[in-house]
Amino acid sequence: MKLGGKVALIIGAASGIGRASAEACAAEGALVVLADLDETTAKETAAAISSGGGSASSVRVDATDEESVRQAIQNTVSEHGKLDILVNSAGGSPPSGYTLEPWHFMLDIYLKGPYYACKHGVAAMERSGGGAIVNISSIAGVTGSVAQSVDGTGYASAKHGIIGLTRTIALVYANKNIRANVICPGYIDTPMTRKSFGDPDSASSQAHIKETLRVPMGRWGAASEIGTVVAFLASDEASFITGQPIIVDGGFMAR
Repeated sequence: MKLGGKVALIIGAASGIGRASAEACAAEGALVVLADLDETTAKETAAAISSGGGSASSVRVDATDEESVRQAIQNTVSEHGKLDILVNSAGGSPPSGYTLEPWHFMLDIYLKGPYYACKHGVAAMERSGGGAIVNISSIAGVTGSVAQSVDGTGYASAKHGIIGLTRTIALVYANKNIRANVICPGYIDTPMTRKSFGDPDSASSQAHIKETLRVPMGRWGAASEIGTVVAFLASDEASFITGQPIIVDGGFMAR
């Protein structure tokens, strides 16, 4: 297995792409630590991975809080001796009672959070001789995104920013045996996208993908199809790949 003996921390691992990334890394032999604000679901996911023969544990983390992120990384290293793989996949919508404009939350969760994790993650990786970082951006990180007002531009702005963050980390730490890459998913079936588009198998959702969005493959992507790319980029099979945005979108951006 290509990740045997590796320790992976997946932030935002309770569901969606984060969960699929944890499952894929565990299937390849990594010991995975699932970090999420939804501690209950993260525990359930870790238990499911363990019952399937993998090695997994969970930890609560607020990706928008630097101290919480730092503590999750410190706990991972304290319990397992090192950090080899860091995946940043946290996401969501502003919580009830959030008083700032949505722009601020989008930057906090999609850009500041990964920055905090990378900041403390590379320090841990340096101490153990190297590692691999995989950040999750979006096709909205390489093109514009339709928004109703300037307040709604935070998502695309943050997703553009994480590509720049990843490329810079790749350059700065290349001589430290630390690689950093970023995946730009297209339209992927996750609990979050289901809230916006409904059941991907419904006629309306299929029509939206094929006729409105015109995805060349004519279907939604599965979260597992992102997870397998995460596992590859985290492995030694990708040892000469760093600083790259990898688009996984069913051909959408090739049009």
